[in-house]
Amino acid sequence: MADDIHTLAGPYALGALTDDAEREAFEDHLAQCAFCAEEIDGLLATSAVLGRAVALPPPPDLRARVLGEIADTPQEQAAHPVRRARRLPRPATLLAAACLVVALAAGAVAVRTQQRLSQETARAQAIAAVLSAPDARTVTGRMSSGGTLTVTSSAARKSAVIAPSGLPALPSTKTYELWTMSGSGVRPAGTVQPGSAPVVTSLPAGHDRIGVTVEPAGGSPRPTTTPLAVLTL
Repeated sequence: MADDIHTLAGPYALGALTDDAEREAFEDHLAQCAFCAEEIDGLLATSAVLGRAVALPPPPDLRARVLGEIADTPQEQAAHPVRRARRLPRPATLLAAACLVVALAAGAVAVRTQQRLSQETARAQAIAAVLSAPDARTVTGRMSSGGTLTVTSSAARKSAVIAPSGLPALPSTKTYELWTMSGSGVRPAGTVQPGSAPVVTSLPAGHDRIGVTVEPAGGSPRPTTTPLAVLTL
């Protein structure tokens, strides 16, 4: 059984949990964990997009039919040095153009999906590096507005994983903003909303606290409200 059951979300979404006891334990956990449920929904949605993005091979005779149409279409002679007769596109030409548009659209979707998967993979690797660090330390505290803030930090890796939970909803004009703090100042560490995935942030030298405030949508360069929580790492 994995030490952190949350790490089983990916294998479960891919159907890779072959141990019955492990799978049943994770399903019991999944029924109560909104974070894992959201992560699995995202993985399944991404898998579906990838499946749609894989172009099917064209019919074997499509190329021959298109080339045949081209060969049978007489070239128009110039009626004037700067004017040429115009013909309406033939059906095969329209079909070839439509196939090209579909292929380009599928390619664009595949590229965007691959970029998103690469970003998610990098984020997951960064989280795993902090959580598995020999000096990893975890602290949890309640926020004055409701919800909790859990931070796992590693001084050796100079990074922290910040995981909010149970955040109350905010108006669309507001967001929760995270901060790393030291005696000499603060640094923005990202914004989150209810249900957001954990945030990985670097820890500058001397920054030994994590705080969270409510800021205007998009975040602020400096806190403008009283922190809802400040955790000492």
